[in-house]
Amino acid sequence: MITTISKWGNGHAIRLSKELMQQAKLHPNDKIKITVNGEEIILKKVIQTKAEAFDETFSDYKGDWSCTEIGIGRVVGNEVFE
Repeated sequence: MITTISKWGNGHAIRLSKELMQQAKLHPNDKIKITVNGEEIILKKVIQTKAEAFDETFSDYKGDWSCTEIGIGRVVGNEVFE
């Protein structure tokens, strides 16, 4: 496939055809890793766990946060917490 590099705002972009996206099993908003080897550009889909996505989303959070248990009140039925 041959495509053109286009200007997009202050950066640049390429368009990937629907057929190419299907072949590579890519979807809009998928994460890809880009590596450069000489004049080759290699794109690889990144599979993120939910924990990795969470860490990425909140990586710049500077507040005071720690994981703690919260009280949910007294037991009233046959609740099971594991």
